[in-house]
Amino acid sequence: MQKIIMKKIFTYLFTILSTFFFAQNDGTLDTNFGTSGFLKYDSQSYGTCLELDSNQNLIVGTYRSQTFKFYRFSQIGQLDASFGSEGEAGIYLGGQNAVLYDMKILPNNKIMAVGYWNDGSNRVDFIVIRLNADGSLDTSFNNTGKLTIAFGTGEDVAKAVTIQSDGKILVAGESFTGSYKDIAVARINTNGTLDTTFSDDGKLTTDVLGNDDYVRDIAINKDGKFAVTGYSYGPSSAADFAVVKYNTNGSLDTSFSVDGKQVITLGPNNDNPIGIAFQNDNKIIVGGAYFSSINNRDDFAIIRLNANGTLDTTFNGDGIFSTAIGNSDDTPQSMKLQSDGKILLLGNYRSGSYTDIALIRVTNTGYLDPTFGTNGITKQSYMNGSYFRDMVLTNNGKIYLVGYANLDILLARFNSSIILSAADNKFNEIELFPNPVVDVLNFNQNIEKTELYSLDGKLIRTDNNIDRLNLNNLPKGVYNLKMNIVGNQNEAVVKKIIKK
Repeated sequence: MQKIIMKKIFTYLFTILSTFFFAQNDGTLDTNFGTSGFLKYDSQSYGTCLELDSNQNLIVGTYRSQTFKFYRFSQIGQLDASFGSEGEAGIYLGGQNAVLYDMKILPNNKIMAVGYWNDGSNRVDFIVIRLNADGSLDTSFNNTGKLTIAFGTGEDVAKAVTIQSDGKILVAGESFTGSYKDIAVARINTNGTLDTTFSDDGKLTTDVLGNDDYVRDIAINKDGKFAVTGYSYGPSSAADFAVVKYNTNGSLDTSFSVDGKQVITLGPNNDNPIGIAFQNDNKIIVGGAYFSSINNRDDFAIIRLNANGTLDTTFNGDGIFSTAIGNSDDTPQSMKLQSDGKILLLGNYRSGSYTDIALIRVTNTGYLDPTFGTNGITKQSYMNGSYFRDMVLTNNGKIYLVGYANLDILLARFNSSIILSAADNKFNEIELFPNPVVDVLNFNQNIEKTELYSLDGKLIRTDNNIDRLNLNNLPKGVYNLKMNIVGNQNEAVVKKIIKK
């Protein structure tokens, strides 16, 4: 009898610990999502952008021909029929062609999307649109919900968008100014008009090295200054990482690399940055690809710059991290900076004749994170002809990817550690006890709101203004608990709990 009891206890503990330690291994495909971790949806368009609204729904942006299309999915992959028309919001732009490059969700769940639009008369301009939370065009934005921006008589392509704390919109791309393409930035008021307090007319262009400049991303620092990254061609005719930093009024920030511009050469051939982010200490992270002379192909790369624009040698010894994924060109597409300082870089790599997913995580000291995937790298196949373009991190510890397979939206979900979204150090002071818990979970301070989630992202219950939770009727297992401290309703932290 004693052996049977001990065996039952061992089995129970093994089940709990297995769930705790293995179900959430960072960088593993979450096979509880869709079909073995993937979800396809026939959109007849290219999925390129992915963002979260305030309810942690997945907003997917796509394009094809003259139309942008947007979709709203729950975290379990269910299309939200209340959005647009049966879950799809299609915006026909007319003209000859339009391409969606970037998208951001406003605090009120309105959608900002940018790209380029060819009007059919060989005129290519920035296109900026704003949708209401229900997917309809927001006519309070430029009276139509749409805005085109021309910098000159040549081709203007918007590549990235970000939102200031006052709601004004920064859009970055490139403009053909006569002989070469230059960095182009516009600032737009919340009503859809150009902000004339920004560079006099709301628009600016910047030449970096006297040759073509291409933009890939934009980021705002906590002081309101912003930086743009892309690649610039210099005298060697090879493209290098370029970062240009601006003051809030659009003037170049001369505290950064003397003239506001920094160019970093990584390899002998073309280098291609794809993402930029500011750390809390004002340092700048840039991720992308560089051409490795050792491997004679493109590899993943991340650099970190000090606030003054110099390479930060505390990051991987010289400010530069790189790694090979496959045995051919590796093509990064999206970068995210976690609140703990770790960096995610998503892209594709060649595996024989197939293109597969590559996802890496790098520590804040500039090395592959051994707690993620296999020694910091996750490789995942799906089907040939599938490409992933963007990713988001949810507050319940999931990484969602979006891309396309043929003309289907393709979503994937991977496991990750819980990400603290709060900048307030008070969140680090939250203590839960006992954990594992049998019936009552106590807090060391009053919690304004809690949300209890299953590991697959389903909301189980919500409680307000508590210092303890009665979990007596909760089934045994592992859960994620999202908490807001009193006075910090807009910031949250998520911790794992075990119910015995």
